Amino acid sequence: MKPASQRTTKLDYSMEPEFDSKLEALLNSELKALPPLKAPSSLAPNVMAILAARARIPWWQRAWWDWPLSAKAAFVVLAITAAGAMGGGGHFLGEGAVGYSTDLMERFNPAEGVFWNFVPLVDAATLVWERFAQPFLLYGALLAGALYLMFVGVGTVCFRFAVKRI
Repeated sequence: MKPASQRTTKLDYSMEPEFDSKLEALLNSELKALPPLKAPSSLAPNVMAILAARARIPWWQRAWWDWPLSAKAAFVVLAITAAGAMGGGGHFLGEGAVGYSTDLMERFNPAEGVFWNFVPLVDAATLVWERFAQPFLLYGALLAGALYLMFVGVGTVCFRFAVKRI
């Protein structure tokens, strides 16, 4: 074993940087000697005009987070209803609810005689929808969501790598 005088010491890689106190004092005095900067005279009116223009935008053209609570709730209900209609209701509701809505629509159908003329066309469209389009709609939405999240992650990694300080 080597004597203590011949051993090498481990380098300290602490996270705190070393500052030159003279440089810090010089920079501090030079920055304090600078005159205060004034904002352009057009800055405040321009900012106020932009804020006034944003306030005049109707709520439905704003970001979803700025909508009134009742509009958000109505949108969520309509979105769930549309998703249930596209999925036949079976994904979100039980089969009993689907059967109940079918029975209810059959009882209150005012144009029943006209309807029977279009039954074969509607049946064909329903068959095509149920057998081909509907299964792929759910899987397509899941695939699109997964790809979106993957590309956001890859983009974040690429951005972090591009702006990485050396």
